[in-house]
Amino acid sequence: MLLLSLVLCIMAIAATVVLVRPLFVKDIAKCEELDVSRDSVNSVVFQDRLKELDCEVENGTLTLDEFELLKIELSKGLLGDVPNLEGSAVQGENGKFSRLASIVGLIVLLPSLSLGVYTLNADTSTVGDWLQLRVEMEPVFSALQAGEKPQRTNVDRSVGDFVTALQRKAQENPEDASLWHMLGMGYMQMKAGEEAEQALRRAYRVDPENLVYRFALAQLLINLDQGRLEAESERLLLGALNKNRENPQALAMLGMGYFFSEKYEPSLVYWQRLLTLSIKQNAPQEKIDLINKSIAAARNRLAQGELAVIEYENGNAVRVDVTVNISSELSAQYNPSDTLFIYAQHAKGPKMPLAVIRQPVSAFPVKVSLSDEQAMTPQFTLSSANSVIVKARISATSNAIPTSGDLQGESEVIDMIVVRENGGASLDVTISSRLP
Repeated sequence: MLLLSLVLCIMAIAATVVLVRPLFVKDIAKCEELDVSRDSVNSVVFQDRLKELDCEVENGTLTLDEFELLKIELSKGLLGDVPNLEGSAVQGENGKFSRLASIVGLIVLLPSLSLGVYTLNADTSTVGDWLQLRVEMEPVFSALQAGEKPQRTNVDRSVGDFVTALQRKAQENPEDASLWHMLGMGYMQMKAGEEAEQALRRAYRVDPENLVYRFALAQLLINLDQGRLEAESERLLLGALNKNRENPQALAMLGMGYFFSEKYEPSLVYWQRLLTLSIKQNAPQEKIDLINKSIAAARNRLAQGELAVIEYENGNAVRVDVTVNISSELSAQYNPSDTLFIYAQHAKGPKMPLAVIRQPVSAFPVKVSLSDEQAMTPQFTLSSANSVIVKARISATSNAIPTSGDLQGESEVIDMIVVRENGGASLDVTISSRLP
């Protein structure tokens, strides 16, 4: 704070000097120039007049007595200007002193006012709190980096305080992966997913061989995708298994991720491997019981999928009749060569189609029937879902993945339990929007 005040004073003084110095120098030069000019003019006038009088004496138009009298009067006139010049000099000196006093006062006053305004308006308490926070958190960071438990302090600090101080420390040490990892975990506690992902990616990028950073990033990506595995989290976990086929954390995360992705067969494989490893390592019975429950849940889901296949083969699968229309605003914005996709997918969960029909765009309305016959896999069927949404999409590129510019419409959520009880359902879908 003292250093900042000193710097502000120096800057204010420098600014004042820069502003007033040219004016001060200019006034002095101007006064000197005016004084010199007046002396020169008076001297020239006196000499010229004296020459004129000499000429008149030579010509006989002026007597010597008259010449002497006029010369005396001319000299008096010249001397009469001397008090005025001296007065001007005194006045100039007084003006210089007045200007100098004003400038000195301004140099003193401007920094003082600046410092006063800053002192009155600046939030010095916030700056002080920030500096105090950094001092208090330094031993906490050191202990955590050393794998030790930080000592408790007399001041209660929140996770937000911890993250605030850690942000600055991580920025000061950009190649310290442990700081970025701690920052990411702090963000996770604050439920700041985007910031946590950036910090954990930085830790993994600095030290990609560290399994702690690898698993932390994979777990965050799984959490952000509602427990499901996506390509990057799967790659991170499989990479850890390639280095150690008996890594229990990788096995557990893969089993859980595949389960919530509704990929029950690979989920079952990794949980069974985890069970074998846990028994081999004499794991606590509570852990073994939990793994057995997970295996049973995966087997139950697989059995439900097989039952759906049997129901379809026996002709007991449900059917949803769909009528597709297009809004008047979009009726002229597609070509006959475009492709129309009509499909059903889980209202909540994986977006893999449960039933899909693909055909060229024809005259609207288009009427189709969706059933397990259009399922892409036996495990993902219309009859096995609890609730679905039916969508219709026009693609100019015939791409199965929705892309910008596609025309799309969708239904309300359909309760498949009611549909199964009624033996089927009929619904309308209107294509009324363009994908951004």
